[in-house]
Order: sequence, then C-alpha cells, then structure tokens
Amino acid sequence: MEKGRIHVYVGPTCQADDILQRFPEVVVHPPVSHGSFFSPEIEYGDVAVVVDGFYHHRLGPRHKEYLYALDRGVTVIGTASIGALRALELSAYGMAGFGVVHQLYRAGVFDGDDAVAVAHEEDAPYASLSVPLVNLYTAAQAARAARVLAAGDIDDVVSALRSEYYPTRTPARVVHILRHTGRPRMAEWYERQVDDDPYVFDQKRQDCLGAIDAARHLVAAGAVGRVTGADGADWKTLFLRTWSNHFVGMTGSPPLAHRLAYQQIFNPGYARIWERYLDETYRGHQQRAAVGNARDLEDSVSQLIGAERFPCATEGKKADWLFDFICPVPDLGDPREVELLLSAEESTDAESVVRHLRQTREFTDGVTGPMAGNTSNVLPEEAGKILLCRIWDIPSEELSRECRSRGIPNIKAAVRILQPFIVGAINERTQLRAETV
Repeated sequence: MEKGRIHVYVGPTCQADDILQRFPEVVVHPPVSHGSFFSPEIEYGDVAVVVDGFYHHRLGPRHKEYLYALDRGVTVIGTASIGALRALELSAYGMAGFGVVHQLYRAGVFDGDDAVAVAHEEDAPYASLSVPLVNLYTAAQAARAARVLAAGDIDDVVSALRSEYYPTRTPARVVHILRHTGRPRMAEWYERQVDDDPYVFDQKRQDCLGAIDAARHLVAAGAVGRVTGADGADWKTLFLRTWSNHFVGMTGSPPLAHRLAYQQIFNPGYARIWERYLDETYRGHQQRAAVGNARDLEDSVSQLIGAERFPCATEGKKADWLFDFICPVPDLGDPREVELLLSAEESTDAESVVRHLRQTREFTDGVTGPMAGNTSNVLPEEAGKILLCRIWDIPSEELSRECRSRGIPNIKAAVRILQPFIVGAINERTQLRAETV
C-alpha cells in the first residue's frame, strides 16, 4: 500500500526552498487558510503539518475544518506558529502539537496569537518583516545562559518587547527597545549574534523543521488521523457542509457545483432525480437506525416526527408535503451522493455547462461598471424569477415549490445558481424561438 504524503502549510516561519532541500518528498503549501483542508490533494493517511496561517490577508480555517481533516484520516500536527496554538486548542479532538513553542503555550508562558504573529509579505516567499515574541523569549533565555542577562530580568525584557505592536517589532526596533530599557549590553550581544547567524534564536524555524521530521516517522508508521473526544457530538454542522461544498464544488472542469446547478435548472425531469436522492440518501444514511422498517422516504420521515403532524399525501400528489418539508444540503465530497445527483447527466451536458459559463463570462467582461467581470449578479432577482418560470414552464405561484422539488431551498438560491448560465440560457431560448417561427 502506498504511503501517505506530508503536506506543510508554511509561510514566513521557514522558506519553502529550505524545507525542500532537507525534505524533498514533502508538499509545501502557502499558509493555511479557509478551505485548505477541503482540497482533494490531501488524502487518507497523509500528514498535515500546520505551521503558519493567514489571518489579516484572508480568512483562516475554522476549528471544525481541522476536525474535517482528521475525520478524513489525515493526521494533523500543529507547530511553531499559529499551528502550535491551534494544536493546544484542539488537542482534545485529535490534533497533535510539536515543539518548544507548543510547550510554551501549554505551560501558560504565552496565551495569544500575538506571541507568534509577524508582519510578512503578502505573496510567496512571505518574508518576515518583524520578529516574533517567542523567538525573542528564546534569545532572552540564551542571554541568561551566556550571563549577558540576569535571570530575574527575563520577565521585564520580554514584557518590554511584548508591549511593542507585533508588526512594528522589527529587528532594529528590538535593539532600540533593549537599549532604551537599560539593557545596552544585551542589545549589542543580540545584534552581534543575529549578524553572525540570522537563525540563531529562530525557535519557530527549528520547531517547523523538527515537526516535518516527526511527520516522516508518522507516515512510515502508517498513521491515520481521527477525531477524538467528541463524545458523539454532531460537529458536522450545516456551516461545515456549506464550506466543504463551496471548495469541493469548484474542483473539476467544468466545476462540480456548476454541473449540478445545470442539472437542477435545465433538466426537465430533475424533480424525479431529487426524489430518488432523498429516498436513498436521507432514509439510507440518516434514518435507517431509527426507522429501519420504513417502506420509503415518506414513511421514514412520518415515523421519525409523527405521522399525525403531516397532511395525508394523496396518490396524485405523491410527495408534495415532503418537498415542502425537507431540502437537505447534499455532500459534494461524497462520491455516492454526487453519483445520485448527477445520475441523469448526459455526455453533452458538460459541453453545455462550459459553453454557458463562457458566454456569461464574455458578456460580463465586455461591460463596464459594477457588473464588469461579475458572473454572479448578471440579472436582478425579479428578472431571474421570470426567466426561471419560462425555463420550467410554470406560473410564478408555483416557483417556490418547483425550486424545492429540484433540491433548491428557495427562489433566491435558484436565481443565484442560475446567474452564471443566464446569457447562455437567453441565447438558446432566443435561438429556439427563431427556429420555430
């Protein structure tokens, strides 16, 4: 069986070239951000070493995203920087911490992001522009060992350096603070040591390289990540599913989310596909244990919350009440669910999706103003409603129910997923009218 891979999420703490020179087999990623762990690049049996993370430049990953990676069988290690702090917060749930910085957090020496935060360049190689407090703590300890600083002065020195806002804690500013707080000897010693070896007090870098070496051993041992300590709590929330679908849905060519939206909007028989999806997925995955003797989805939902609370569905309107009651968010990361949702997709549909997306993009690229290049807001909502009624050949009063019958929770959502296809849809309807005149 093929061994897992090591993924390192790093930025200013350690240069990618430096890592690859020592560990040529690892996959180096930019600092971790919202969506990083939804990538199909990381798989069961891999190890993710989280070092740095974005926070000013873009959204960072939510804590449940780390659990999502663990639940996929990915071992997650936090070290050196924001990774060390997240490992402390999520240690009860299966995330492992590594290194001196992590131990300093565990011991309560530091308790906030500001101890590891640095100002850095926005683009690779994300060069640091300031000095993190944890590295200065390491320097103070080394100064004590070298008899440059008295043991009783360490707290005062660290406190003075901590009071400087982290983006302005540049190397020159560090020396200035030391001199103006009555430690000129340490200032000169620190400046000389860093001139001789820029990495001499770089505890974050040491922890990063050590964590990657530890990850090598975990991969060799066949480690598999898992969520611990959840005690049956349902941490897989709707928000997590929505985040996952957003990032997973943008994979593929054409993107999976657009392929599904095309079926929901343009397949005249998609209501039957959605009903089958509900029957096989909702009843099969969520209700089998509770209502295992249910004959079909309607029966299972009735048993679950009480049949007397539902109107009787006549044979002529087989599941009308069901469509009005339930519209779950599918899991686009589950191949079985995707197969069900796209079971009616034809070979030419992908070509149509690409054509529609291209036509809308060309249209928005050719206009000026707020809509320039924006394919998500081509038509106002009211115009979108009218177009949906024409595509589905229904009166406006039936629009809400038609949306739900196709797995779209509401009209607003339907207009939103229609937007990238609007120009193509209008062009095709115009062409069809011309051919039939």
